[in-house]
Amino acid sequence: MRRQDWTRLRALIEERCLKISDKPFKLSNGALSNYYFDCKNITLDGEGLSLIAEAFLEEIQKLHQQPKAIGGLTMGADFITAAVALRSFEREMHIQGSIVRKEPKKHGTMLRIENELDRGTPIVVIDDVMTTGNSTLQACEEFKAAGYRIVGIIVLIDREEGGKAELEKRFGKVKAIFITSDFPKAVKAVEQLRTTKGKIAAAA
Repeated sequence: MRRQDWTRLRALIEERCLKISDKPFKLSNGALSNYYFDCKNITLDGEGLSLIAEAFLEEIQKLHQQPKAIGGLTMGADFITAAVALRSFEREMHIQGSIVRKEPKKHGTMLRIENELDRGTPIVVIDDVMTTGNSTLQACEEFKAAGYRIVGIIVLIDREEGGKAELEKRFGKVKAIFITSDFPKAVKAVEQLRTTKGKIAAAA
């Protein structure tokens, strides 16, 4: 990804997605944090989604084995999956999208995976934000159970809270387009929280 595009995407994420508050946000894993990345604000924006698709396609092309599918757990993976599938078609790469539902459909096909592909299909598993990696792990396990072969994992933002290391133990290298340390406002929020916790501990 060109440096100017990476810088522009980072600026868009910091402006539109990064939320900071004295009142903690509850994360998907139940933990509390005074900063939060609401990535739907960028994956539902034309410019942002276009830049994200370029970034993911570039990382996909670096993989040892090229995937024929891309996907992850709804909803973190939905819009990125669709954008990459579209951009890949335009470039005659033909990467199809598959999405893991959080629970099987209760009507119609009753599927757990939308657009489930043939067993043996190589797939790159993605997510918008990774904290502990549980959502990405859930998607990986569902894809493996359905016969997909996982050839890579890519996330838009790694919060640097252990998820990457845990996933790499089981599935190999995980690539993050951004990490929390790339966002000065998030870094400052983390430092302020540590200072507050330290003062509370000292006073106890």
